[in-house]
Amino acid sequence: MPRYQQMEESQLDDAQRRVWNECKAGPRGSVPPPVHVWLKSPGLADHAHKLGAHVRFGTGFTPKQTEIAILVTARYWTAQFEWAAHVRLALQAGIAQEQIDAIGERRTPHFSDPGDQIVYDFCHDYYDDHRVDDATLERVTKRFGEQGLVDLAGLIGYYSFVSVTLNVFEVPTPPGAKLLER
Repeated sequence: MPRYQQMEESQLDDAQRRVWNECKAGPRGSVPPPVHVWLKSPGLADHAHKLGAHVRFGTGFTPKQTEIAILVTARYWTAQFEWAAHVRLALQAGIAQEQIDAIGERRTPHFSDPGDQIVYDFCHDYYDDHRVDDATLERVTKRFGEQGLVDLAGLIGYYSFVSVTLNVFEVPTPPGAKLLER
């Protein structure tokens, strides 16, 4: 039995349908694969999709900075589906293919925008030893404020949750997607 099952609207009960409709009406305009998994627990799905909409679309970070954080998180977890989905979005947000390749190959990319670099450094520092040093924390706070610091921690925490969901339920990558090496 496959672990991942894409839900069909006709299969949904009332609680699931409400979450489904909210996802479709929200900033994503669709119901992404982790929500298909979470719908088996409508209460979790309800809270999770709202948190995801906030951390992806509702913070002061640029789309480019958000995608940097998501790519670093997907790379850390070797979340193949998340990586494949967000490489496309990262390119659309203005991240160069060379920077994406560096993250995918666990090399340090260079970002000319200091804010982009701070976001990368924060994420990399955290995933390196599950801590953020004082100097990096201070740079993030100085650039983005305390709310930005909390939002950035929430962003990588949420996408860690997404990555674990995708990996546990073995959500398949789109055909032709470039896979990460373990």
